[in-house]
Amino acid sequence: MGRPLEGIRVLDFTWAQQGPYATTLLADMGAEVIKVEHREGERGRGVGGRRSAPTSYFVAHNRGKHSITLDVRRPEAREIVQRFVKRVDVVVSNMRPGAMDRLGFDYETFSALNPRIVYACASAFGPHGDRTPVPGNDIIGQASGGIMLRSGPEDGPPTPTGAAIADQVGAMILCSGILAALVQRERTGEGEQVDVSLYGSQIALQSWEINTESFSGDTAPRAGLGHPLLTSRSVWRSYQTADGWLVIGGATTDKFAALCDELGLNDLAERYPDDRSRAAGMADIHPHLEAAIRKGKTDEWIARFRARDIFCGPVQTYA
Repeated sequence: MGRPLEGIRVLDFTWAQQGPYATTLLADMGAEVIKVEHREGERGRGVGGRRSAPTSYFVAHNRGKHSITLDVRRPEAREIVQRFVKRVDVVVSNMRPGAMDRLGFDYETFSALNPRIVYACASAFGPHGDRTPVPGNDIIGQASGGIMLRSGPEDGPPTPTGAAIADQVGAMILCSGILAALVQRERTGEGEQVDVSLYGSQIALQSWEINTESFSGDTAPRAGLGHPLLTSRSVWRSYQTADGWLVIGGATTDKFAALCDELGLNDLAERYPDDRSRAAGMADIHPHLEAAIRKGKTDEWIARFRARDIFCGPVQTYA
């Protein structure tokens, strides 16, 4: 069985992470992706090493693609691009807003060459508003979207996550926008323009958290060892064991009683018999759980907790 995007061709003007990972996802689904680079190679080739040799960063975001070298500032190179545009289905860029326009690679020009073209752009803040010309990357996306003020300990500084989630989520949303435009093209016969921003992607990533703050008017606490809206009122966080760490993903009344039973803390279950009392008493509950869990090994606790249908798992490394 073939992959779903076989037969779809993509002309890729992306660099770094958000744009390249989006087109890599398209390649994973079977699209033929043709990456356009200048003679020195796009700057992502040099992240974590030298541009002259493939790096893990570049390979992670550009696997499965073809590549051509063009100096798009030269008229003859722009003519080559125009010939490509007539034969591809999708054009993708994450240059700063206006950069493609200055090259003559804007949607109107490409659409005139190929009315079925799907033209997708990614940027820090999108094509509308005061921040349109502002450049950005992953940490700018995390900061502007608010997630850095939800991550980390209550008394700590704004904390970025341990992975480039603004770029990665932005790439996934860019990919989904392209897929939606391809479906729409099948219905109308006409191409579409797609715009995605790091900022908007972070808003989408935190729809529940942002809605909760908007509805309540209250600022959520920092995440600490769990989730800002859950850890303060439920067992939803990481705990250190005798040989590592594990997480517990929620414990309603019956599961909390089972958890306490496994930990030898039945008196704790009696003191906090329902969700409301536990929400008010988490500052007292967590230290008891921490002390008990620290006495046993990760695998042993997980086996016992899962036997009681308690959601849990080890905190794992990449290895």
